[in-house]
Amino acid sequence: MLLDKLIDGCNILSIDGDAKIDVKKIKINSAEIEEGDCFIALVGKKSDGHKFADEAIARGAKAVVCCNDYSNSLATVVKVDDTRKAYSIMASNYYNNPSEKLKLITVVGTNGKSTTSYLIKELLQRGGVNCGLIGTMYYEYGDVRLTANLTTPDPLELQGLFAKMLDAGMQYVVMELSAHAIYLNKLYGATAEMSVFTNLSQDHLDFFGNMTDYGDCKKGYFQKANTKLAIVNVDDALGLKIIKENKLPIITYGLENPSDAFAINVTTRDYGESFVANVLDEILDVDCKFFGQFNVYNMLGALVVAKKVGLPNSVIMKNLPQIDPPDGRFNVLRKDGVTYVVDFAHTPDGIFNLLKEGRHLTDKKVITIFGCGGDRDVTKRPIMGKIVSEMSDVIIVTSDNPRTESREGIASDILQGVNPKGHLYVELDRAKAIRLGVELADKGDCVFIAGKGCENYIDENNVKTPYSDMQELLSATAEGGV
Repeated sequence: MLLDKLIDGCNILSIDGDAKIDVKKIKINSAEIEEGDCFIALVGKKSDGHKFADEAIARGAKAVVCCNDYSNSLATVVKVDDTRKAYSIMASNYYNNPSEKLKLITVVGTNGKSTTSYLIKELLQRGGVNCGLIGTMYYEYGDVRLTANLTTPDPLELQGLFAKMLDAGMQYVVMELSAHAIYLNKLYGATAEMSVFTNLSQDHLDFFGNMTDYGDCKKGYFQKANTKLAIVNVDDALGLKIIKENKLPIITYGLENPSDAFAINVTTRDYGESFVANVLDEILDVDCKFFGQFNVYNMLGALVVAKKVGLPNSVIMKNLPQIDPPDGRFNVLRKDGVTYVVDFAHTPDGIFNLLKEGRHLTDKKVITIFGCGGDRDVTKRPIMGKIVSEMSDVIIVTSDNPRTESREGIASDILQGVNPKGHLYVELDRAKAIRLGVELADKGDCVFIAGKGCENYIDENNVKTPYSDMQELLSATAEGGV
């Protein structure tokens, strides 16, 4: 592609050299540069791509896109105001702007993004609307399912996915949009048809530093340049700020405050929740396989999207009861009178909501098996320990994804907040921890296995070892525990 076509739409400050040259590929890693490529010098919190521009040219880069002062007579140098924004625009141009031909639905929030996105995709697809999905669990369109490396892929991979989805006949794409992706402008230049805000709670403070900056990042996405319509949880404090501060068309949903979509008569049954939903003044009697009040919120957000896309109530109500919960999101196994729940909850708010539902599932013991991920927000570890100790009868602290930290060090951080009212165990081998939980459970008890959900690996010392909570649970219950 000609360089001038590739940078079309970028905020260009200067061009030193020939903009009509033909470049082969876009690269952000100088070590991957091949002859004829274009190197984009991204500036991050820990590294600066400008330091590697000379190396990129030595490897054969014909062009360099930068945002700091840089010159090299061996390549065309394009200076822009922001290389991350330029990267997103160039990636879109490279694939002939597929996001402009698709209708995007983004889901923003700390918890509930995966389930809400999944529900939207299932409702639309079952309702006859071809819809792709991009998120934490996987990337999916038609019969294709790909492993998700990031919740929101980097711009070049993201636009490549959009192009494949467009070629496969997708009309809509629903995608989780992480706070990191917003901060890094991964979707810059694309305007969504509608965007759902689920909630804000503590997470990712290792990156954002404090809750104010974390919340402002999410709130800042809700602008006319990014989305045409906001669908906002009115019961969330940041949701109220989005409603008050952003000049967008907004539809609200909630259970406590007056809203455009709400639920009454919420009842937990053996198979899931049932409730009466008023969605934009239309009444739907909902029976679903999803447990928990937090899933009622997720369902309301998804129902608003389905109605705005144009699905009739009859189609929604026919398909909704058939949708199974996504893998790793409040997956229930009942064996020998014990209820086991595998869930992705890995934040203070997430684990609070998870255990809150536990009291609806049992009037006997709640046993909680959990850990915290390494190289992530350290401050949430004792908070989660405190929450679990206050809401559980038996606590089993175990390992999650230690990454480059020690299992023992992470567990020590968790234990600083633990003041158990019941029994406390520390078993840092996660598979053994699950077997211990099975062994300790009596008939009528509920065992929660939190933190990993559908993840199929344990990440430790830069090695991902195959592992599954559900498979370990199935094995443990078949064997009878320890």
